[in-house]
Amino acid sequence: MNETARRRLVMGVLLVALPLVVAIACVVGSVAIPWRTFLELGHPGHDPAAIILWTVRIPRVLLGVLVGGGLAVVGAALQSVFRNPMADAGLLGVGSGAALGAVLAIKLGWATNVFLALPMAAFIGAMTATLVVYALAHASGAPTLHGLLLTGLAVGAIGGAGTSILLVATDEFRVKAVLFWLAGGLEGRSWAHLRGGGLLIVVGVVMLLLLSRVLDVLSLGSLEAAALGLPVHAARLAVLGAASLAAGAATAVSGVIPFVGLVAPHALRPLVGPRGRHLMPAAFLGGAILVVVADVAARTLSAHLDLPLGSLTALVGAPYFLLALRGNEGRS
Repeated sequence: MNETARRRLVMGVLLVALPLVVAIACVVGSVAIPWRTFLELGHPGHDPAAIILWTVRIPRVLLGVLVGGGLAVVGAALQSVFRNPMADAGLLGVGSGAALGAVLAIKLGWATNVFLALPMAAFIGAMTATLVVYALAHASGAPTLHGLLLTGLAVGAIGGAGTSILLVATDEFRVKAVLFWLAGGLEGRSWAHLRGGGLLIVVGVVMLLLLSRVLDVLSLGSLEAAALGLPVHAARLAVLGAASLAAGAATAVSGVIPFVGLVAPHALRPLVGPRGRHLMPAAFLGGAILVVVADVAARTLSAHLDLPLGSLTALVGAPYFLLALRGNEGRS
C-alpha cells in the first residue's frame, strides 16, 4: 500500500471511529441512556434520561473531543517547531501557569463566588506563563529553540513552586478542589464551559491548521526556512501564540491532562506522514478519541466516583513515552 492510500485509510478509520466513540460515550455511564433517546436527540422535556443526556453527557463528551483534539494539534505543531517528536504543550509552561492561576483563584475565594472564575484564572495563568517564556527567551536577542526549551522548563518549575506554596497556605476545605482540578477531568463541565473554552480551542486549532505550510518550512530548521524567504521569528511567534491559545483554553476547562499532545501525533506520524496538513487533522481526531475513551473509563471503572482523567492518560502515555524514547535512542 502506497503512502497516499495508507493515509486515506487511516483518516477514514479515524473519521468513522470518532462519531462512534462519541455516541457510545453519550449513552454509557452510571445512568444508562437508551439508544433511542440518543438517536432522537429531541428536546429533553421531562424525560430524565434525555435531561441527563443534554445537560450532562453531551457537553462533557463534546468538550472532551475539543480538549483532546486541541492538545494533540498543539503537540503536532510544537514537534514541528522544535523539530523534536517528544515536544508538547508542557514546553510552553502552559500547565504550570494554568495550575498557578487556578490555585490562586481558589485561594482568594473567586472560584466559589464568581461563575467560571477558575477556568478564567487558569487561562490567564497559562497565557501569562507563555508570554513570560517568550519574553525571557528574547531578552538576550534572537532566541534559539534550545533556549526556548530551557526557558519553558525553568518557568514551569517556578510555576510549580508557586502552586505548591499556595497549596500549603490554602485552607484545607479548598485544597480538595485544587487537587481535583490538578488531576484533570471533565466532571461537572457544562454548556458554559463548552461555549467559552471550546470556542478558544477551536480558534487556536484553526489558526494552527492555517499555518500548516509554515510549520512544514519551520521543521526544516531556522537557516533553511530563512533561506526559503520565511520570516522565521514572526512565523514562530504566530505558531507559539496559536498553540498557547488552544492549550491554555484546554487546560483551563479540563485541568492538566498529560501526554495527549505527545501520544496522538507521535503514533500517527508514521501512518499519515510528517506534513502538517496531513498530520494535524489526523492528530485532532486521534487526540479526541483518546480523551473521550479515557473519560468513559474515568466515569465507569469505579461505581463510587469519577477517576482522575489526567491520571488515566498518564498511565497510557508514560509507558508509550518510554517506548518511543527507547526507539529514538535505538535509531540514533
